[in-house]
Amino acid sequence: MLILAVETSTFTGSVALVEASVEGGVSPNLRVIGETTLQVSETHSSRLMPTIDRLLRETSLPAQKIQGIAVGLGPGSFTGLRIAVSTVKGLGFALRVPVAGVPTLDALANNIRYASTQVCPVLDARKKEVYAALFRGDGEGHLKKISEDWVLSPEELCSRISETTVLVGNGTEVYGEIFKNRLGPQALFAPPELSFPRAVHVARLSLPAFQRGETLDLFAFTPIYVRRSEAEIHRERKERGETSSPAS
Repeated sequence: MLILAVETSTFTGSVALVEASVEGGVSPNLRVIGETTLQVSETHSSRLMPTIDRLLRETSLPAQKIQGIAVGLGPGSFTGLRIAVSTVKGLGFALRVPVAGVPTLDALANNIRYASTQVCPVLDARKKEVYAALFRGDGEGHLKKISEDWVLSPEELCSRISETTVLVGNGTEVYGEIFKNRLGPQALFAPPELSFPRAVHVARLSLPAFQRGETLDLFAFTPIYVRRSEAEIHRERKERGETSSPAS
């Protein structure tokens, strides 16, 4: 099965083409045909489709060969998520292939899936908050998710960590001092080059859904936002007759 994977939950976008076996077995054979990662000033809306097109051309694969599409569903940048979802919906409909979604924090945690400790992916959520979750590593490449996806302050996240934990993600770059001061030696930090979710991991984590036929409804699925959008909050305030406080 040839899978196109897309991940644009953060400023660093990632696109991959992966060939995988999805028939039986708990560890399907996976072959990465190509992967592209971009961290440039252009928006995902202007670079995602050209990146997909270039990857297909450079691997000499026509789009019609794609048999499934995997997408990182968030949490993350609202704009980045909407761009990924709309692009994938269009491609899935045009190519008539199934689409599977993967939580972004799961993909990010899998950058260090051979850890034998607790793993905590941390993404900057702005507003002095982070997106985070906890995973348990067995040292053999398997991670078990042991929490839900959170949006919370870095201080609150620290209060939920009580053992040695590997922190990975761009949230550690923004709030690293808080984690160091509050967690001390319990905090281990993955290197910066592992701080963004990779499309290859989105593809790999999508395989169980393709195996079981548990794919997404193209007309109904939405990103995993975790936090409500500003538009929703503003609309709710208007319905209650509240007004925003003046800017300072």
